[in-house]
Amino acid sequence: MNTGTPALTIRALRVRRAAREVIEVPHLEVGAGETVAVLGPNGAGKSTLLLAAALLLPADGEISVFSEAARRNVQVRLRRQTATVFQDAALLDMTVRQNVEVALAMHGVGKAERRVRAEEWLGRLGVAHLAGQRGHAVSGGEAQRVSLARAFAVRPRLLFLDEPFAGVDHATRATLTGELRTLLAAEGTAALFATHDHSEALLLAERVVLLDLGRPLQVGLAAEVLARPESVRAARFLGFSVLGPASCALLGLRPVEGVSHAAVAPEAARLEAGGVPAVVRRVEAGSGVGRLLVELASGDTLAIGQPIEALRDSSMAAGCEVPVMVDQARAVWLAR
Repeated sequence: MNTGTPALTIRALRVRRAAREVIEVPHLEVGAGETVAVLGPNGAGKSTLLLAAALLLPADGEISVFSEAARRNVQVRLRRQTATVFQDAALLDMTVRQNVEVALAMHGVGKAERRVRAEEWLGRLGVAHLAGQRGHAVSGGEAQRVSLARAFAVRPRLLFLDEPFAGVDHATRATLTGELRTLLAAEGTAALFATHDHSEALLLAERVVLLDLGRPLQVGLAAEVLARPESVRAARFLGFSVLGPASCALLGLRPVEGVSHAAVAPEAARLEAGGVPAVVRRVEAGSGVGRLLVELASGDTLAIGQPIEALRDSSMAAGCEVPVMVDQARAVWLAR
């Protein structure tokens, strides 16, 4: 993270809809050259927060872009230092090259340079061969590449990305996420990135904001937040099982002083002969690794990470009894 002038500073940000506050963020900062991920479930308010921060949605509070307050009379000028990539690439019904050139024109770039920059960035995003095609004729993955080319071509100092890969297939998503990481580093561009995908947040962001119901649950270094939730709500969103005192006693987990609940990641639980009996309730698919959900005698549900192929075994069918254990050293203790 660059410790110089922050790219974005938010204080006391509030967005209201129908007399209800849907966003309330006391403070959020993105350093120059830093990527911060806003991570949360559907309906958490990620897009609303991003659009407000990008000065595209009315909001109360203070927003500064590179230490300049975003007062109404300077917002257009400040927006020219930024670019926004949406979940829907929203290409215009003109050629791919023209889609990029229109954005450059809106940023005051001269006609001759518009062509050069458009060709450069279409090439860097691997879609130069589509330059003459109509924007509506390209595939979803190609359209999102054009959208990224359009954003980077204006040379933004700050980039807003609103779940840009949610609408593409898994393989394309994985490739684009890796390419975006490389581009952000190469250009030194700061970014605020909204996603509900934990792996995207971990790969792209130095820091993560867990957002739920429009309010931050936890903010910190990405690896630390994703590994050590600080509340029951954060733990459940991150896929941890939350176990009460009876379950902890059943599994032999020894709590630290002053806490009573444990958050257990699926990879911290296992099937093992001699373990505590539990009843299989269902299986869940994932990307390469799935989850076996079992019910303990205490009534709590415990998720156990398992290879997808293993979950097809008849011994893991709903209603079967299996022996389970939890790694004491990997339990995260929560004050409820």
